[in-house]
Amino acid sequence: GKLVEFDYDAYHLRLIAEKVNYKFSDESVHQHFADRFNISYKEAKGLSFKYLYGFIPHDVVQMNPYFSRVYDYIEELWKEFNSKEFIVSDIYNRQLHKKNLGDMNANKLFNYTIQLMETENNMRALTKLIPKIKDYKSKLILYSYDSFLLDFNMEDGLDYLKKVKGILEQDGKYPVKVSWGLNYHEMKDITEKFID
Repeated sequence: GKLVEFDYDAYHLRLIAEKVNYKFSDESVHQHFADRFNISYKEAKGLSFKYLYGFIPHDVVQMNPYFSRVYDYIEELWKEFNSKEFIVSDIYNRQLHKKNLGDMNANKLFNYTIQLMETENNMRALTKLIPKIKDYKSKLILYSYDSFLLDFNMEDGLDYLKKVKGILEQDGKYPVKVSWGLNYHEMKDITEKFID
């Protein structure tokens, strides 16, 4: 068989987009920003993560509708956290209490929230995926933040991989790139095989 990896495209950016009601087109999120702000894909990716996990400069808030909404969300989240002394997770309604989170600030709280969104969404995806693939020879062997790794038995065929991809993408909200190989050093992108 082969190792097959399903890797979410700009997962955190998409999770937050859903939260702040921002719609990306079907293209790559990083390409979306590159095209709109006339910068390279690599620059767009670097800046997106810098702003998401660090600080969003005022000029970026003014000119970029996505990061403007993210900035407003961070401010609202921080106010709610300080007034209620807890926040509630989006999917499983878990409470994060201020008394359990020392040395907190708005950006740090936002980063915790992103990680929690990711984990809860992955658990939701796995809850749907595992019962649908349990009778196949291929096995899910690793989950790592924004990707899932399968030990793929070739007998299960392309339809099996399409089924896994469809479940993980959750009706197209979270596109995945698909790679395969004998090991991590030999992984090759095969995403184009899934284009109908």
